[in-house]
Amino acid sequence: MQTIPIHQAKSQLSELIRAVEQGEEVVLTRHGKRVIRLIREPETEQPSIEARRQAVIAELQALRAKVNPAGPGFQEIWAGHKREIEERAERWLGAKDGHAGR
Repeated sequence: MQTIPIHQAKSQLSELIRAVEQGEEVVLTRHGKRVIRLIREPETEQPSIEARRQAVIAELQALRAKVNPAGPGFQEIWAGHKREIEERAERWLGAKDGHAGR
C-alpha cells in the first residue's frame, strides 16, 4: 500500500492509477491525515437484457398482486375494450344504414 500526500499525487496521478489497476491500494493524505483510499473497481457482470426484462416483469406481477390481486388482467381489460369498440362500430354502422334503431 502506498501512502502519498495529495500535493505529490497530483503530479503522479497516471502512475498511481496504473498501480491501482494492478491491484495496489493507494492512500492520499493531507497534512499527514488519511483523506482518501484509491482501490480498483470490482469487476461485475452486467445482467443481460432478458434478465432485466424478467426482473421487471416479476416486480410488476408482485405489484399487481398487492394492488388488485383478484381484478382482471391486461388481456381481459383489452378484450373487453375491443368488444366495446366493435359493438359501438356495429351500432353506428347499422344506424347509419337505417338497419338498427337506438
